[in-house]
Amino acid sequence: MGIQKIVDITGDGSFPSGGFDYSGRQSTLAFQGDFDSATVKIHASFAEGAAGTYIPLTDSEGNELSVSSPAVLNIDVGQCRIKFVVADSDGSTDIEVRIS
Repeated sequence: MGIQKIVDITGDGSFPSGGFDYSGRQSTLAFQGDFDSATVKIHASFAEGAAGTYIPLTDSEGNELSVSSPAVLNIDVGQCRIKFVVADSDGSTDIEVRIS
């Protein structure tokens, strides 16, 4: 089974800080753990090596993809770098992100 742990999220900020290489395909992301009021958004960069070029991923209606409680999301994005941007955590946030 190919369920890989990407990152543990423990507060506000970007996780992993420099993003991770995403091979580009349809994938399932699982967010589990204690959100403690945190909101997690998924951002992608298609400009290798360029700082500040991450943009929020959106659904087919233009809404930013975000998670504020345990959830499973399916994404279909080309090859890029992905990171998770977290806001509004309250000290005991402990979220694990996995990909399959």
